[in-house]
Amino acid sequence: MKTVCTTPAKLILTGEHSVLFGAPALCMAVALDTVCEIDFIPLETPDHQPFLEIELTDFNQKMAYPYQTWQKRVTHIESRYALYEKNTLAIQTVLQQPVDLVLLTLQQFHNLERLKPGHWQIKLHSHNLSGKGLGSSASIIISLLHSLFVHHQIDITEIDLLALAQQVESRQHGASSGLDPATVYKGGLLRFQQGVPLQQLPHQNFNAWVVDTGKPGSTTGQAVNHVHKHFTHQSPIWDDFKHLASEMEAAWQSSDADKLNDAVHKNQALLEKLGVVPDKVKAFIAALHQSDYSAKICGAGSISGDQAGVVLCIGPEAPAEICDAYGYPYYPLKLNETGSQCEVHH
Repeated sequence: MKTVCTTPAKLILTGEHSVLFGAPALCMAVALDTVCEIDFIPLETPDHQPFLEIELTDFNQKMAYPYQTWQKRVTHIESRYALYEKNTLAIQTVLQQPVDLVLLTLQQFHNLERLKPGHWQIKLHSHNLSGKGLGSSASIIISLLHSLFVHHQIDITEIDLLALAQQVESRQHGASSGLDPATVYKGGLLRFQQGVPLQQLPHQNFNAWVVDTGKPGSTTGQAVNHVHKHFTHQSPIWDDFKHLASEMEAAWQSSDADKLNDAVHKNQALLEKLGVVPDKVKAFIAALHQSDYSAKICGAGSISGDQAGVVLCIGPEAPAEICDAYGYPYYPLKLNETGSQCEVHH
């Protein structure tokens, strides 16, 4: 049996960092796909263990993992995560290679349901903006888990699937709010707040572009840890983010472009206060604001280097001139309304 699972990317309108401090986030699924193809060949004898063959086309890597090798690798990941939780190891050292995220996702499934013994051929490929604030880790985790539950013909509730994804994502980024997996799994535009049911918001036609400022110099985990170190739960900035999320949601619901632009400006100013926007990207966004665009970074940002991943830019037409001046490629933003989809081929 073969499955092909297609999962979108995500773009945060508001809530990066603040969602971990209880503020609401607005997040949309974007038509930039991660595709997971899984072929399963069962073994005749039931006493065999799963054998994994993993191909990561984005990294030109193809690897084979007998059961024992896989188990050993995951044990090392888990012991590094335990050290991270005791504050004796940095989060970016927990997963050391791209394949680690795949092996860990398979292990979390295996802990819950047991992976069928046999030959698993797994092939993953993403869009050309992965690693730049569009939730690539969540898209990989969800497309893998979704495929595995289909292969094993197990009905899992959305809540359980997303809880499992959040567990895996925490080993990649440190504290995971669960926002990214929920968005790429469900699709559309969501209002997400910890402890509150997910809410789908109506589709609106705002013209927007995704601008690529380059891969951030720091990881999501490093940026998150930097913010946690400098801003406590009691910091007044989180109330500012909460008020802003309400303003942005109201502007979105009433399709008010002026109010939405104003909220995006304010959101960018708060992110600059958190210290996660490099100077070059600040200057680029200031230039967009002067030309009547509204713009903000859309991932965790960066605490080193001069690249910050993707920037969301809203305006009547493509920001060609300013992007060209900075050497940044840009793409029209397309909403994905279906979320993660899995096809079965017999």
